[in-house]
Amino acid sequence: MTRRRLLQTAGTTAAIGAMRGAEIDPAWVQAMESVQAAVATASEDPERPIFHFHPPANWNNDPNGTLFYKGWHHLFYQLNPFGTNIGNQHWGHARSRDLVNWEHLPIAVWPSSALGERAIFSGGAIVANDGRPRLIYTSIGHAEPEQCMALPQDADLIAWKKFAGNPVLTTAAHGPLKVNQWRDPFLFRDSGQVYMVCGGNARMGRGGSGQVQLYRAAKEDLSEWRYLGCVFQPLERETYNIECPNLLPLEGKWVLIISPHRPCEYFVGTLDLEKARFTPETHGILDAGDAYASNISRDGQGRTILWLWGRTNTPPGHGWNGVMVLPRILSLGPDGFLRQQVPAEFQSLRASSQTFSARLLGNQVIVLEGVHGDAIELQAEFTAPNSSAFGFEVRRSASGMAAAVVTFQRGMLSVGNARTYIGDSNRVEVHLFVDKRCLEVYVNDGAVALYTALNAAPEDRGIAVFARELQFSRSSDAPAANVTLEALQVWEMHPATFSLEHFHL
Repeated sequence: MTRRRLLQTAGTTAAIGAMRGAEIDPAWVQAMESVQAAVATASEDPERPIFHFHPPANWNNDPNGTLFYKGWHHLFYQLNPFGTNIGNQHWGHARSRDLVNWEHLPIAVWPSSALGERAIFSGGAIVANDGRPRLIYTSIGHAEPEQCMALPQDADLIAWKKFAGNPVLTTAAHGPLKVNQWRDPFLFRDSGQVYMVCGGNARMGRGGSGQVQLYRAAKEDLSEWRYLGCVFQPLERETYNIECPNLLPLEGKWVLIISPHRPCEYFVGTLDLEKARFTPETHGILDAGDAYASNISRDGQGRTILWLWGRTNTPPGHGWNGVMVLPRILSLGPDGFLRQQVPAEFQSLRASSQTFSARLLGNQVIVLEGVHGDAIELQAEFTAPNSSAFGFEVRRSASGMAAAVVTFQRGMLSVGNARTYIGDSNRVEVHLFVDKRCLEVYVNDGAVALYTALNAAPEDRGIAVFARELQFSRSSDAPAANVTLEALQVWEMHPATFSLEHFHL
């Protein structure tokens, strides 16, 4: 699309120039033009996912400022407008009515050289008491990180302006406490008050120092905050820093999610805001794969929605790198651990389907005939003793090489180097989503969820189911695996819509 055409397709954002007025920043224009220039290359890549959210082009990482407002799901995200590697952090922006199909909107927040900024790190969003949303983000460029605020300039939340009184919170709030790598604010409300948590650590480079700090808004417009204390610190030494903390109520409990420079972890427990203390009761791995940097929103149905960045490790030259993991609805299971499920809205993308009859599996690999598995949804159910291994080979080549092997054995799920506990039941329900370079695995009604990146040639689209008996000797006459495939259904998936109508200067 030419720049002239972009300028002509104003749509509902015809007034965006007027909203920005004389304050249009050349840095914003440069960033927008850079993304637009990469759109053609990204769009033509046959391995770009078709139903996982992705920006118009170039690099994305953390979800930011996730918000449901006036019927729209708003997703902000870390964006490098100038390339397909991490850097030059801006906040991209998109909105959706249904969590599936998206409208890309202009870049919302970008570094302002006049303010001494060089990057806009992650943050959160909330609707203030005046009914208007606020974005709070970490501004990078000064000697210490600062937490800053942006306000919407229109009812559709398309144009944003930085608060004239920024920063709204600095490290001075901590008094004598030194907080390093202080960033990634997340906002929540309780009993009419607005609170915020930020990540970081108390001793740079030393184990066991990761902390989550808690603050309360001192003014209704969220322009001033009070430090309440360290609300959580893990007891093991490996957590040397915490990124992207989320603290939220869920079904009578409180959930804390952290990104500790390894797979995200969660804790379910109780929160005492007066004492600024979160006390965990259960602890789990949120996703043992290639997902990271969570954020949370709540929609008009009262659902709690988890957002995660999905690494794709896309090679240079493709015009894009990274997606968002499919949004997940959070709930608590009867065991006190989280359940994560893909919203039912994604069923709208289902196309033709195939159902495979139940059968006893031996020591064999069975290719699913007629399944072209580079953009599919799959649901299956197995019964198996602990002495067997079984699962799926994904994005399989004609020669039998698989981009990923999803294996269940002895109560564990493994996909590549990722490994996580699923329980010791002999009955296993599996829900897979394959989307070009992305694979998501959900087990036993969302008790386990795992996202991983795939690397396969465009023509490698086979899917196979397998079973084998575990061998504990060198004997070649192992018995057949006693695994029953109880049910299997596969859907081809239509692409979601990612509109560029409103993504213009």
